[in-house]
Amino acid sequence: MNRGILASREELSQLTDRIGRKPFDAFYDRLTRRCSLILEAAPASESHWRTMWDRGQWGSAIQAARTVQGRVLDLAIAHNIDPDEAYRDRAIEELKNLVSWTTWVDPCHPDLAADLCTAEAAVAALVGLDWLWEDMSQADRLRILHAVRDKAIAPYLASVADGVWWHTCCTSWNAVVNGGIGLAALALSDENPDADLAYREATASLGHFFEAFGGEGGWEEGTGYWGYAMRYILLFSEASGRLNGDHHLLHKRGMELTGLFPVYFTPNGHAASFGDSPTVPLMGTMYLLVKHFGLGEVSWWLDTYAFHHDVSSDGYSEAGLALMFRPTDPPAPTGGHLHPLKVYNEIGWAAMADNWPNPSMYVALKTGDLAASHSQHDMNAIQLQVDGEMLLRDLGTPAYSADYFSEARDEFYEVQAQAHNTLIVGKRDHAVDAQGSIIDALSDDAFRWVACDSGQATGAEVHFIRHVVMLVDAQGHGKAVLVLDHLTNADDESADLFWHTAGDIELAADGLAGRISGSRAELHFSFASTPAGRLHTQTIQRGGQDHDNILHAEFAKISEGLLLTVFSREPLPKPPTVKEDSTGATVTACGAKLKFKTRRRHLVLEKVLIS
Repeated sequence: MNRGILASREELSQLTDRIGRKPFDAFYDRLTRRCSLILEAAPASESHWRTMWDRGQWGSAIQAARTVQGRVLDLAIAHNIDPDEAYRDRAIEELKNLVSWTTWVDPCHPDLAADLCTAEAAVAALVGLDWLWEDMSQADRLRILHAVRDKAIAPYLASVADGVWWHTCCTSWNAVVNGGIGLAALALSDENPDADLAYREATASLGHFFEAFGGEGGWEEGTGYWGYAMRYILLFSEASGRLNGDHHLLHKRGMELTGLFPVYFTPNGHAASFGDSPTVPLMGTMYLLVKHFGLGEVSWWLDTYAFHHDVSSDGYSEAGLALMFRPTDPPAPTGGHLHPLKVYNEIGWAAMADNWPNPSMYVALKTGDLAASHSQHDMNAIQLQVDGEMLLRDLGTPAYSADYFSEARDEFYEVQAQAHNTLIVGKRDHAVDAQGSIIDALSDDAFRWVACDSGQATGAEVHFIRHVVMLVDAQGHGKAVLVLDHLTNADDESADLFWHTAGDIELAADGLAGRISGSRAELHFSFASTPAGRLHTQTIQRGGQDHDNILHAEFAKISEGLLLTVFSREPLPKPPTVKEDSTGATVTACGAKLKFKTRRRHLVLEKVLIS
């Protein structure tokens, strides 16, 4: 077996030199507190995850394998820094339990011979064995090696020979399965021809992932699945570089920039992602992006937000791998890498902020391909954060279940367009195969502007362009966000515009303005439109105490019209106006006049005049 997969034992012991200086002292404190919790928790056994599966927990074996991996890595790192028999013995016990499982495939994937669980388990087994080799008997070493061979390498090669879908797909599945099993195969490739073949197959297969990755570094599955995929890309790349001198994955297009993608879509450490799993991927592994590409902003982001939650005995290694992978002296953030308006044209996402790194007003916006993996029906949807609180939010994902990944998926409320900050036409949901695009964008000291085309998401004869404009004051703070929806329809149909918040909504007596009050921030809103409409509020219960407060604008029939929604920090001294003429449209709101000029089929923001 090749040793030193991610670090040698000598390198782990040298981490002692780090724990007396910032921020490594805080990492080590979290690591030891987590290890103490692990010692108090029950081992991750097969009987436990099968019981959880019987109770309806989707992906129970995947979660268990991930927990074993996180526990073994953290316990082994802590033990090699400061030898502790309790840490060592518990890590070995977790490995023995993992090896005893009858399968490394999750029961939610009964048609697969190798899956995400296989990859998570294989990494746990081989890295754990590497770091605990001298502490284990020869019999235990052989049991682990045989388990990886029989439960990971062999089923992986059989799956590839059978043309399994994840081998050639371009989603996070490709990155996780090939990255995880590829790492394990590389560790065994020095003495096992099948492992060497699996390593080469995994390396080649990752080419399909990078075909969809693009040069901008964005990922259309969102921040959660970006983190899942990138974690295994980086671990596999690190192992390949150490054991084989192969760094080619780091040189794939987009890799040098991809670390900024989650920074742009987690303003103030909160997720502003779209689709399934809108989580903040603050993993110790991500420090490898700083190590290899020198992005000070990524190091700042991880240092600032990664360890604000309580420690847990479950899940991935965070603090342990952060101790290993964070550069001792990372470059300081320059401010030059984060732009007030960042557009990812390849995936149709944009992030606008009044300033970075801590925006006081922020908007995330999505168009793109609704057929992308884990997408929801959210064409031209936005999210709006004020002073660190998401006042216009995306509901994210309901609990994963067999129904959620079946043909019933489109019936879930959270998936449908009406659950997002966008509009629908003719009471139709957004078309799941629609492709939208960002057609224009501009940033200035006084404003940011993005224009998005929904394609045919709202109907074959419908043209829906959304303009989002952030007004910024002289001190560089966002003061208002204006959303101008330009709608044309060959058929005379209804339109419904939705805004979602966890805050309380107060509607003024005139029915055209009001206030959204969050727990620590608030927004004043006001409506204006060229067609007549009706504004009202409603609440939808989502189970338990969770609910969704909705601001809903209804329009009986529209063939062509402009719908203006203004969200402002301060009450508007005068109602906003929107007027259309032969040359374009004019919007007045919040002491500003916006002049849009008609160009071909859409409006272009020509001037912003601040009074």
